[in-house]
Amino acid sequence: MFGEEILNGKQLCEALGISTTILSGLVKNGLPYHQLTANSRKYYDLAEVKAWLKEAGYAPHTKWTK
Repeated sequence: MFGEEILNGKQLCEALGISTTILSGLVKNGLPYHQLTANSRKYYDLAEVKAWLKEAGYAPHTKWTK
């Protein structure tokens, strides 16, 4: 839909190998996302998300874990 760097939630889950439940928890813990308006869908910059995950102490194994 957006490309390789800007992803929606489903695409981000597939790219990181995580579930939507894990994604929701990460968002609650401060995972960066963007929205056009307060009621629009969230979208994610893959490079920004990966940098945040590393900074937050997560490391890629077969899945992202802390």
